[in-house]
Amino acid sequence: MDLRLTEAGYECVFLHAPHVLPMTSTILIDGREVQITNGDREDARAWFLYSDTDYADASMALKEIPMPYVGLETSIAQVHDFLKTEIDDECFVLGFSQGATFCHILSILAHAAKLSDDTNSTISPFANISKAILVSGFSSMHKNALADCMRDAMKKGVQIQSLHIFGEGVTSVPKHFSEDLAECFVNAEIHIHDKGHFIPHNKTLLYRVLEFLES
Repeated sequence: MDLRLTEAGYECVFLHAPHVLPMTSTILIDGREVQITNGDREDARAWFLYSDTDYADASMALKEIPMPYVGLETSIAQVHDFLKTEIDDECFVLGFSQGATFCHILSILAHAAKLSDDTNSTISPFANISKAILVSGFSSMHKNALADCMRDAMKKGVQIQSLHIFGEGVTSVPKHFSEDLAECFVNAEIHIHDKGHFIPHNKTLLYRVLEFLES
């Protein structure tokens, strides 16, 4: 998709999440410590973690209960610095799975920045974010930092243009989670495909994304 977007005149920048997930974890089974593998993907990364004791533990990811996202502030600072130094005009964000949830948080920050009365040079660089594409995501349940602006955005709806893409097939993120995420945004647009938990590479989706970006 990035090649097609580039051909359409959009510059695609891929930021690396700052938290590297370990290849193995140690868990307790019948009172004994057992080491398990976390898959064979090297350099797997996350925008935030669900446990400060085992970075690979994602058991709380889809519990739908408020929890602190460990390391979230680091990721927000990384994006903040990138926007401040590299972006001088409007930009769009796209995220998949946990990345889509992170884009929900970035959209809330953009929403808050656009409502700010600050009109001088100190205005938040998040105000440059004008659209968000969220693929197979779930709404943020972060409960600590950003709580005030999150509550405001949750009550009124995030006023950032958004396109929500998710599948009807078997997926690790249930369809209703993505539907709930869409409801967090004002006038959210939705594109449903017949696959599972991934980004389909087909012309139908590409044209839908381009239509959204150019609207």
